[in-house]
Amino acid sequence: MQEIMVPCKKCGNKVPASSLKLDIDEKMMICPDCIKNKGIHKEIKEEIFHKKEENKDNVEVKSTKIAHKCASCGYKFKIDVETKKPKNCPYCNARVMMF
Repeated sequence: MQEIMVPCKKCGNKVPASSLKLDIDEKMMICPDCIKNKGIHKEIKEEIFHKKEENKDNVEVKSTKIAHKCASCGYKFKIDVETKKPKNCPYCNARVMMF
């Protein structure tokens, strides 16, 4: 009897239905190739994030952002005092007049 071919929900490749595995992170059935690639991507992410954490420890970062409420629409967001950005409200695009 011939195996039923179904598309992988992640990559779209047609694979035998029996080879699909439930990926808890993706919350869907994916093919063996996607499972292999997931492991590779996970290793790469760990390397990248680990390096970023090391850099974060060495450099002291000061927060120069202040809370701001748009006078036009009332949207709350933060403005960087040093760069004075964003110049416009991210929600309604109204110009920020004062800090």
